Amino acid sequence: MITILFSIIAFIAGSIPFSVIITKVLVDKDVREVGDNNPGAVNAWKSGGTYIGILVVFLEFLKAILPIYFAIRIGNLDNISLIIVSFMPIVGHSFSPFLKFRGGKALAVTAAMWLALFQFEAAIVLFGFLAVFFTIQKNDAWTVNIAHFSFFVYGILTSISKSYMTNNQFIILWILAAIMMIYNHKKELKELPNFRNFKGLIGVKYE
Repeated sequence: MITILFSIIAFIAGSIPFSVIITKVLVDKDVREVGDNNPGAVNAWKSGGTYIGILVVFLEFLKAILPIYFAIRIGNLDNISLIIVSFMPIVGHSFSPFLKFRGGKALAVTAAMWLALFQFEAAIVLFGFLAVFFTIQKNDAWTVNIAHFSFFVYGILTSISKSYMTNNQFIILWILAAIMMIYNHKKELKELPNFRNFKGLIGVKYE
């Protein structure tokens, strides 16, 4: 019963469209009318500028961090129960009932999920991989998915999951998150990775 309760809370938290709400209230713009029409933090940044973008990113992170934190600290959830609760903010963001079950790509929420579970280690590793792959190629969908896969490899090799779950349970949660990430980027992933031109830097051109 406690797992169901925290799962519902996590889903509702994840489904709150902060990017839509904040940009509408503060700058009277619809975040879904810019960029790739995705109701996410990146388009909130484009619509409202740096301060709006930072605020939305912060709130998007809290959507996953707070439900998972309380599930661990108050609900004492771990193992399979924690997997379910941790995955719910991603589902809520991707299929928000407040947006007629349409949502964003859940990048910030997914990153926040890993941060909530594995703290600073996850932040350093995940954002480190993102920075590396962003410098290598231009297709953001491939960047985030490759970085997410690299985080998975790191997590298995280092047993990063030992705090709250087994390696097998970490694999299950990662697979669920990866499926959602691939689904949310299905259009962009149809294009091949677009490597940046490093000819001027190292004498080799990637195309």
